[in-house]
Amino acid sequence: MTPNQPPHEKDPILGEVVIASHVITLQRDPAQVRTVIFLLAGSLTLMMTGVGIIIPIFARRLGEFGDGVEALGIMTMAFSLAQMIFSPIMGTLADRWGRRPLILLALFSFTLVNIGYLLAPSTAFFILVRIIGGALTAGEFPATMAIVADLVPEHARAKWVGIVMGSYGVGFIFGPILGGFLYDGFGFEIPFLVSACFALIAFIAATILVPETLTPEIRHRIALRQKRKVAMSPVQTTSIWDSLPKPLYIFATLLFLDFLWAFAFAFIEPEMIFYMYDELGWTTVQFGLIVGAYGIAMVFGQGVLGQLSDHYGRKPIIILGMILNTIFYVGLASFTSFSLLMLIAIVAGSGAALMSPALNAFYLDISAKQHRSRVLGIKGSVFSFGGVAGPLLVAIMTNLTTSQGIFLMASALMVVGIVLGIILLKEPHHFVAKVKDMDWEISQRRAIAAQASLRGIVMHATAARNIRENSRTVAK
Repeated sequence: MTPNQPPHEKDPILGEVVIASHVITLQRDPAQVRTVIFLLAGSLTLMMTGVGIIIPIFARRLGEFGDGVEALGIMTMAFSLAQMIFSPIMGTLADRWGRRPLILLALFSFTLVNIGYLLAPSTAFFILVRIIGGALTAGEFPATMAIVADLVPEHARAKWVGIVMGSYGVGFIFGPILGGFLYDGFGFEIPFLVSACFALIAFIAATILVPETLTPEIRHRIALRQKRKVAMSPVQTTSIWDSLPKPLYIFATLLFLDFLWAFAFAFIEPEMIFYMYDELGWTTVQFGLIVGAYGIAMVFGQGVLGQLSDHYGRKPIIILGMILNTIFYVGLASFTSFSLLMLIAIVAGSGAALMSPALNAFYLDISAKQHRSRVLGIKGSVFSFGGVAGPLLVAIMTNLTTSQGIFLMASALMVVGIVLGIILLKEPHHFVAKVKDMDWEISQRRAIAAQASLRGIVMHATAARNIRENSRTVAK
């Protein structure tokens, strides 16, 4: 360009237009996914073993303070209430800040909570520490399940959910045995210290080995996508209802089934203990074998049977699991044979092993990525509410009916849940398809807008080139 050349005759800087042939996404390979989930499951096993260790010690420690069943009941209910209130809050924070911080908070908090139990000078302080522990560890479950959903595609999700859920149960099976041994041999201090050490080891392992699956880049991308959806939506809303899975009746049905499952067992548990001791004349060992058979079948069954809903659908496996689980309540009302009830407990535990992974995978399947932890937090809150409401109601009903009546009422509630599940539940892929359709529509609109912008750039460049050529012709 000469010094006297008009500004409009500058050669336009058009740059280079590149058409991408494919998009590379940063995804972990299957071996990495397995490693991460097994590491996470191992950390949770350590923590839940610590939880199991201190469960038998609570009653002993409260007895040393001069309190009994009432104080233990208040403490148990206080913990469940704290979990019920804070699970949705912690789940929302896991969606906002990432999964890893909430898991690390839960593991480290449990370490400190064990020290609090050890130093508690009274029952009131003990209950206060229990409440704080329930609140600070409430985000562990929703964040953990969200990590599984972040790493694993829908068609294999229930398998890995079952493995992680099994890690929870392993601690509850072996922890109380170790806790009882430590208490009998060394007093109440050592179980709390060992539990704190287990939680600290789990915290260190998770800090080093468990990665963040909802990285800042992913959160930023999700936020941009959400802004686009809100901008293109005719109704501008940002309420909590927008984060819930749609249609809401499916989500509500899943919550109701979770509530029934927790409520039914919590409803019959106090009555079952006295029934087996007082009416059947069983020993503590026989009672422990029945409960242990149920727990072992549920824990190890989740690792083996959890993947069935990946192959046969969530709904049929949930319904089958509920039917098998209901057999336990019917069996308690109908039979008194120890060997027969042992077999029924194994069958019912296998039903729980089918139902739990399928239910949790269903929640993850129908939840948007940016709201998974919040949805799982709501689920945890409802489940905790069932654990609180069950003992409260049985305290009223136990004076109005027999033990068999209590067991049959639990059976009837489960049947109601089975019927509602058959009628209302639909496979989650129907709703995933709708989400994909919406994303496709947005992508199409973005493509059209990009094409229009590119066309405008080309037209502007062509016009600029024509002006330049015309100017040069006139100058000649």
